[in-house]
Amino acid sequence: PGTGKSHTINEQTEGESVIRTTFHPDSDYSTFVGAYKPTMGLLPICDELGQPMKIGSSVLHKEQIIYEFVDQAFLQAYVNAWKYYADNSEEIKKQYLIIEEINRGNCAQILGALFQLLESKNGVSEFPINAEEELKKYLRDVAHLDDFNKICLPANLHIYATMNTSDQSLFPMDSAFKRRWEMKYVKIDYKK
Repeated sequence: PGTGKSHTINEQTEGESVIRTTFHPDSDYSTFVGAYKPTMGLLPICDELGQPMKIGSSVLHKEQIIYEFVDQAFLQAYVNAWKYYADNSEEIKKQYLIIEEINRGNCAQILGALFQLLESKNGVSEFPINAEEELKKYLRDVAHLDDFNKICLPANLHIYATMNTSDQSLFPMDSAFKRRWEMKYVKIDYKK
């Protein structure tokens, strides 16, 4: 703690598109990727036959609880990266996903099948994974990314993570997970 890890990442990503999250013991796949959640939305008021009620030509609406897919940090960064990639500009804009305190959460539980995407060749996932139906629907209907039956990390999506090895209540990370990262040890500078 206190070595300037987050500060260094902020300097390296200044002026770039950054999405930041923090892992903790209650983090899971749905809080990292996304899930269906109750939200408020306007729905038409219907009569007993299920037909929308109108005043004149205007359909009556009322705010009700609806369930919709709500994206979280990973999916927000993933969608942004692909949209930047699809812009076909001369220089593809970078998207950064910053995970603070990565070892305070159970990485296997949080990443699930996304773990396989971390194996990359030239910055692109070497082993794409099949997208779940909910995720395909979200990518198609909400994010407007068509034909995403498989998930593959693009080369312009950069994932940085920090960890404090001296903190308590840490989850162990196996060597298969750790070898997929380029590690940099940051020592405490006692002169500062």
